[in-house]
Amino acid sequence: MWSDSDELRRALKSEVDGPAPPARADLADVVRRGRRRLLVRRAGAVAGALVAVGVVGVGTVALGGLAGGPTDPAGWSGTPSPGPSARPLLTTMTIEARTPYRTFTPAWTAPPPSGRAILSIPQCDLGVLDDATTRWTLPHPPPHVLNAWTTAVSQVVSPAQVSEPHAHTFPANKLKDPESVDGHTRWIDVTDDGGTGSVWLRVGRTSLEPLAAADDEVFGVGNCHPPRRAVLDNGAVVQLYEVQASEPFQSLSLELRVYAPSGDVYAISAANHGSPDFTPQADQRAFNRTGSGRETLPLSEDQLTRIGMAVAESVH
Repeated sequence: MWSDSDELRRALKSEVDGPAPPARADLADVVRRGRRRLLVRRAGAVAGALVAVGVVGVGTVALGGLAGGPTDPAGWSGTPSPGPSARPLLTTMTIEARTPYRTFTPAWTAPPPSGRAILSIPQCDLGVLDDATTRWTLPHPPPHVLNAWTTAVSQVVSPAQVSEPHAHTFPANKLKDPESVDGHTRWIDVTDDGGTGSVWLRVGRTSLEPLAAADDEVFGVGNCHPPRRAVLDNGAVVQLYEVQASEPFQSLSLELRVYAPSGDVYAISAANHGSPDFTPQADQRAFNRTGSGRETLPLSEDQLTRIGMAVAESVH
């Protein structure tokens, strides 16, 4: 259950119901207007429900701390090394950082396990425009993207053990919204001496060109510092955000987004929890978190970047 359910509902509704504006490439203008129209992100959850939210015209889900969580805070490695194909380096955007509204503090209802360090991760409002954000309708990813993601995860995290790709369908809620559709998410469990975490793939859609969409979401995960970015020769834009913390159990996530020329947006995220730590609810429209997961993320920033680059190189 969400502590600020009314705010969360309004934020989710505005993300999908607002008319899409024409593409804009003026980043200064995007940031200026985005600060005036921030969506409030303060959605604390007690241990338990990760709520699936049906919205008009699409079937989408709010996964809370499930499909996103920061990477190993000690594993930030700076500029990632390019792969064998001379991939472009990610560079930090030269825009002003935002002032946090608070530092993450675990709720008493779902604290981290005894002995786990409490991380001081700054938190900012969700800095996207309410009429141009990505619509996370969660369709099936195209086969070439799914193959690139699956192959890259297996190669990049070695020698850690990886599971077969897991898939879950969030059924459309036709009683609540006759126009809703099924949503889909995929994840791969990654296990090493630190425990089991996971790498997730979800798909959204934007009406903007890749650079304009990335500009619109420079603070799209509630990050306080500007993201790092690369533009590929095929027109795709790769955008890497900073580690985030959320409820329950001080869930950690690190997210990278790939903005494709087709208008598809791929969110690839690493989480410090995996299949042993959650179960589907009876109606299959959400997960219940039951375990606290591992203390750190299962892969580094550099490893997530390499996975994201492989996906970006596969898009059209």
